[in-house]
Amino acid sequence: MRLLVRYSLAAAGVLAIAAAPALRAQGSLSTQGFGYPGGQLSTRALGAGGSLADFDPNSPLNPASLSLGLRAAVYAQYDPEFRSVTSPSGSASSTTARFPVVGVSGRFGRATVGLSFSNLLDRSWNNTYVDTQTVGGQVVQSQVTAQSTGGISDARAALSYQVSEKLYLGVGVHVFPGENRTVLGRSFADSLQLGSFSQASTFNFSGSAVSVGFLATPVAHLNLAASARFGGSIHMHAGDSTVVGSATIPNRWSVSAAYEGFAGSALAVRYGREKWTSMAGLGSPGLVIRDAAELAGGMEVAGPKVSGIPMAVRLGFRSRDLPFAVGTETVAEQSLTAGVGIPLAAGRGAADIALARAHRTSAGLAETGWILSIGFAIKP
Repeated sequence: MRLLVRYSLAAAGVLAIAAAPALRAQGSLSTQGFGYPGGQLSTRALGAGGSLADFDPNSPLNPASLSLGLRAAVYAQYDPEFRSVTSPSGSASSTTARFPVVGVSGRFGRATVGLSFSNLLDRSWNNTYVDTQTVGGQVVQSQVTAQSTGGISDARAALSYQVSEKLYLGVGVHVFPGENRTVLGRSFADSLQLGSFSQASTFNFSGSAVSVGFLATPVAHLNLAASARFGGSIHMHAGDSTVVGSATIPNRWSVSAAYEGFAGSALAVRYGREKWTSMAGLGSPGLVIRDAAELAGGMEVAGPKVSGIPMAVRLGFRSRDLPFAVGTETVAEQSLTAGVGIPLAAGRGAADIALARAHRTSAGLAETGWILSIGFAIKP
């Protein structure tokens, strides 16, 4: 009898895990589908709402912007996010630690080359909740754990060339490695009699793309920029070999303008679109994917001096839709951002700090994410 109850509970546990709603398991609106698109923004660009991304050499979006850096630079960034999601059935909180951008660059005459590694999609989350199961007349308490780690990354090699003082051109080559490991498990209060159950799956990704961009100054104090990515194939593998899905890396484009009529200051706007629906071939038939638009505005102004060098103070706003829906409902995100740039070692280094409050809504649910971004640049 005990053995029968144990096998019955095992079957109930597996079925309950498989049937658990995706949102309840994830405890998040932002990490649906293949994950959260952070936007590949440096700390500086995030502090200005993303409006400076096409002008920023540490944001791996516009390859032409590499020429705006110094002769050489090394950059690394850390972005923890603290999320809380509210639904009619209650609320849940989670924390995700990300390392969204690292890169190196160097200048050779009119040319600047750079290597970077950034997050295209991050699907890291962990959630645990308690429920009960009734099997054979017994009510048994159990704890369900759902965990996902990994995502899809963007490794880029880029070249920027200074055509003149008012025109820069750039080109980049991208590869997209990735891994996503998901574990769903259930443990019972009486672990000696009933045991525990878990199910794990691992998928690997490989893809490619190219990008182009330019920077121009048509009139004094007005800078224009544009960038585009043209996606190649991406494949999803079960384990290391079997291809279980193929699609295309999303095409992306953006245009930006910045006015620098005040010393040490800039006012910027940026608009972009990304064709996420091209990834549909990787997902299940029930996964709803949307193409997404983004609008950002922000400013960077000169602040107090540190060792004779002005700090940078940044403010921004960002509005966009996320690509992966909750059911059939699009997830909308609006962010308010602020940040500072602190010069170090007489300008041979810099520490950027930004804070973003992202508010996301969909299908009667609401999520608030606080993103703390810390970036360090060494400029030998």
